[in-house]
Amino acid sequence: MLSKFLSLLVVVFLSASVQAQTKTVPLSSGQAEPTLCVYQPDPLVRPTGTSVVICGSDQTDALEKTLLSELSKTGCVGFMLKGKQSTPTPADLTKAFQNIQANATEYQIRKERLGLLGLGVSSQLGADDEPFAFIGLIDPVTLPKLKKLSAPVFIEASKDNTTAMIRFYTKSKKRGAHIDLHLHEQAMQDSVKATQWIDWLGSLGYMKPLSEDKTEALKNKEAWDNLAKYYDDRLHKDWPWLARYEEDNAKLGSPIAGENRVVFMGDSITEGWISSDPDFFQTHKYINRGIGGQTTPQMLVRFRQDVTSLHPKVVIILAGINDIAENTGPSKIENVAGNLFTMCEIAKVHGCKPILCSVLPAAAFPWRQGIDPIPPILKLNALLKEYAGSNRLTYVDCYSAVVAEDKGMKKDLAKDGVHPSLAGYKVMEPLVQAAIDKALVE
Repeated sequence: MLSKFLSLLVVVFLSASVQAQTKTVPLSSGQAEPTLCVYQPDPLVRPTGTSVVICGSDQTDALEKTLLSELSKTGCVGFMLKGKQSTPTPADLTKAFQNIQANATEYQIRKERLGLLGLGVSSQLGADDEPFAFIGLIDPVTLPKLKKLSAPVFIEASKDNTTAMIRFYTKSKKRGAHIDLHLHEQAMQDSVKATQWIDWLGSLGYMKPLSEDKTEALKNKEAWDNLAKYYDDRLHKDWPWLARYEEDNAKLGSPIAGENRVVFMGDSITEGWISSDPDFFQTHKYINRGIGGQTTPQMLVRFRQDVTSLHPKVVIILAGINDIAENTGPSKIENVAGNLFTMCEIAKVHGCKPILCSVLPAAAFPWRQGIDPIPPILKLNALLKEYAGSNRLTYVDCYSAVVAEDKGMKKDLAKDGVHPSLAGYKVMEPLVQAAIDKALVE
């Protein structure tokens, strides 16, 4: 579990995935008819308004993927044309061109910046009746028969077809065409083919952003990068974050006569509790000492300063989920439980009654993919319940009150599957309040 800031950071990065296929468009009816797959660029990159229709044969799948990956980094939109046969036909290309031009606004491109890239296919696809802004041909099978060539053309091929390539280049140049021919002695890697062609586009000005303004995704990323650096610096300079509540603790002072002081110790579930339902804490004058993202060893270090030094009669301890998420590294569940047990024992030595709360359910961690939290949560709660029973401590089973059938938190009680919503806290409050009331009269 992260603080509300780091939780948002996860959302930003997940939304900024590159080479995302956003749409597949059938260009005519029938299962075997051509389709146009639309790939939007990386949202962190300023859009150029440039787009490329890529068409190739079955043998060019790897190169197609490489090109789409490289295009996503440039702010260009990629269109992958798949014909009803293994190779798209001129008629397929015409349909693709018409669709893109008609939906330029939806695709967020400029009509005058639409180009064609043929991969190992017959270059009749670059016929002069298709008004593309630029044409690229990589390892072409045949060369285009153009009466008039107005669009710049980039050709990259091996030496196998040298004579035909040079003849085409010479004739095109005589007509005043803009031709860039690259012949290679040896086969080139797909990554080199992709980047050289994109570099050529850049030399023509097609990689220039439409605006120097940063995208919203880029603004967010930069903001979160700065925040992440702040958190990283803090972890190195003040690992348990003792400075967080230092001034508040000094202002609070010792309890007055007859005051039943109660402190809530925890992570972002505890920290988020007071921001979600401040009235609950203000009404009862409860003290919240939750810090988002923290694990139990961090809380154990600050337990004296943020709990026992405040001389409370009761402390509510709700922690452990971040240890399972490995926020500060892998931890054995027995060690996590041991940290919580030690907090309870420190509290008792100082005349404070500890109340152990169960770890809340979670089916997954948005910020830590690949960890299944369900088994360790069940194991940790079993250890906490057993310890509380053996040591005559109060154990509050909030888990059972908010758990769903899939062992995650009920959707109507959670914000993100880990942190409770106000409705979730409202379910937990009477359970915790009953435990506090009982502890204060015993």
